[in-house]
Amino acid sequence: MSLTQLKDEAAQLPSQEQRELIAYLIALQTSGDEAFKAMLAARIDDPNPANWVELDDAQKRDAE
Repeated sequence: MSLTQLKDEAAQLPSQEQRELIAYLIALQTSGDEAFKAMLAARIDDPNPANWVELDDAQKRDAE
């Protein structure tokens, strides 16, 4: 399957499946990036509530 065919197929997916595909491709792209992994871990482990995102806000962002 060519890249053009993959793009055409991805364009036909429902929004939720497109988001899943995007997440998969990002995870695949960053899997070997140790600097990115360290930065992400630091954000997850951030003890400062001022930097946290409320679940409702995250869900609203996801719905957009």
